[in-house]
Amino acid sequence: MPSASLPTSSSSDPLVYRRATTAACVGLGIQLVLLVATGLAALWADSQAIYAATWHMLGGLPIWIILALLYHQHERERAQRLAAEKLAAEPHATAAIFADLTDDLDAARTRLERLYRYGLQIVSLLVAVYLLAAGCGLVYTHVSAPDTAAGASLQANPVGLLFVMAAIAFVAFISGRWLSGYARQRDWQLLRGGASYLMSCFVVAALLFVGAVAVALTNDTRFFGWMALVIPAVMILVGIEILLTSLLESYRPRVPGAMPRPAFDSRMLGLLTAPGSLGSVVADLISYQFGVEVSGSWLYQLLGSAVTPLTLFGAAMLLGLSCVTIVAPDERGVVLRWGEMRGEPLVPGMHLKWPWPVEAVEMHPVGQVQEIVVSSDLTGKSRDAQAILWTNDSDRDSMLGQEDFLAAPAETGEGVALVSADVIVQYTVADLKRFLIGSADPRRALSLIAQREASRFFATHDLDTLLGRGRTTGGPLLAQAIQAEADRMGLGVHVTGAAITSLHPPIGSVSRAFHAQIGAVQDRETRIQAARREAVEQLASVAGSVELARRLDSVIRGLDGLRGGDPAKIAAAEVEIDTLLTEARGEAAELLHAARAYRWSRAVGERADGERFAGELLAFEASPDYYRSRRFLEVLAAGLADRRKFVIAGDAGDTPVFRMDFSDPASAIDTLLTE
Repeated sequence: MPSASLPTSSSSDPLVYRRATTAACVGLGIQLVLLVATGLAALWADSQAIYAATWHMLGGLPIWIILALLYHQHERERAQRLAAEKLAAEPHATAAIFADLTDDLDAARTRLERLYRYGLQIVSLLVAVYLLAAGCGLVYTHVSAPDTAAGASLQANPVGLLFVMAAIAFVAFISGRWLSGYARQRDWQLLRGGASYLMSCFVVAALLFVGAVAVALTNDTRFFGWMALVIPAVMILVGIEILLTSLLESYRPRVPGAMPRPAFDSRMLGLLTAPGSLGSVVADLISYQFGVEVSGSWLYQLLGSAVTPLTLFGAAMLLGLSCVTIVAPDERGVVLRWGEMRGEPLVPGMHLKWPWPVEAVEMHPVGQVQEIVVSSDLTGKSRDAQAILWTNDSDRDSMLGQEDFLAAPAETGEGVALVSADVIVQYTVADLKRFLIGSADPRRALSLIAQREASRFFATHDLDTLLGRGRTTGGPLLAQAIQAEADRMGLGVHVTGAAITSLHPPIGSVSRAFHAQIGAVQDRETRIQAARREAVEQLASVAGSVELARRLDSVIRGLDGLRGGDPAKIAAAEVEIDTLLTEARGEAAELLHAARAYRWSRAVGERADGERFAGELLAFEASPDYYRSRRFLEVLAAGLADRRKFVIAGDAGDTPVFRMDFSDPASAIDTLLTE
């Protein structure tokens, strides 16, 4: 009797399970072939997206291994069962000789039961955890990378990669469909889980095929950068479905004799292994919503019969459209036949070509001015910032992503100095054919030329020159040097201009120290200029002009050197000094003229006083009494000026009263004398 934990078999022939074992081994081989092919394609293209697909291909190996083991154990269990049944039909004496066969049958049945109960569950959980861990790890690695564009790199020819991915997708689809055909038999239903995983491999390869087509048409590898996220997302979705199905199956009641459906048998991917079921689901959904039996209508049957012609017609239309290409006004097209350039570049307009993938046209913006940036800051943070403040630069940023240029030191001429700079080089494509065949990567080659010429320019100029006029004069010199080197290498480009947009010392402590030195130099220059201004002010205030003051200083110093020498030279120097002082208009001339005026006024006054004294002496000698009376009255008149005076002589009754107004000394004296 079969065990209650084992599914009921519709056949007791071991050959049935041998064929299933062979199919599982073939599936395992196909899975290995897909894994190796995808891995080799990943190494060839060096693409993160294809590496992710390789990890996905690896997840199918445990599924096929457990299926091969399970069906092989089924085969052994059936062989043991047939032997036991045949032995039971033999006489009792003969059966006793082969009694150990019953024990072997029980052991085989036990191992098979354990594979059903534990093996399928463990493999399902293992595959689910692997897909989730690998998918999340790939997403995290891609997102957390310093440059997320690294996942968009593609070293292989996109046309060749297109055919490789198409072949992998074709093998995965055909093998999945072929093995899913085995699952129509009840005893081979477990093969549907492996076929569904092959369909997931087909989906991944188809996504890579679409990405290769996009890159071949647009020459933009960003599609593979997106695939580096889409493929891990597919792995995560499949892993989540397997994990949820495994958890739900653990709570599902066991039906004795029912064929179990392992969790790795994806319900979503099962729609691809049995396309008829997808059409049935859609038809049932429409019938439920509209209340009409869609599958039996003439329109449904017409579309079903016309699917193949419509598909072929659509493919023919796409093939025909690939024979036409349109070149924009600012572009030129290059025809590639099997990847080899043919003919002259296509001018703007509409052109015919062989259909894809025989011929493809690459568009190049010949009429556009393009630019490359050579920078000390490899991270690009300084170019995104609004301003570079030397006093606020981070010391940590100065150690990350910085490659400063070497420059000659200022003044000393010994040693080296460092300088951070951004150089922008603008160019156009002058000769498209030379641009394409002159270098494998013309833009990269031009960038390296600009890097080398910029390094040479900075190394041959001192730091003061670079931070001064070198920033403006360096652009044309760099443009000429880059153009000459590009012409020598035959790159076919025309350098329209170059400019040094940013030039400063290395950020961090170096820039702050440099800023402090510049501040000290500026303070020194400020003090020097202030002293010069003060000297000019003093010289101008003293002599009226700086030139005259310097001439006076020179002549006076010469006179000091002549002391004790030739009197004639001394006299000539003194005359020259007097002449210059006469011409002066400053404080010195003012003091000199004031001194001369004081000298003449003092001399004339003293002489006048002497002559007046001599006159008064003569007057005294002629009439002493009169002189004394006159001087007395003059002093009295000066002391009693502006006052009315009365002179009374003798008694009031006997002596007459003289009334005199001494405000006029002359009249007063005359009155007194007459009296």
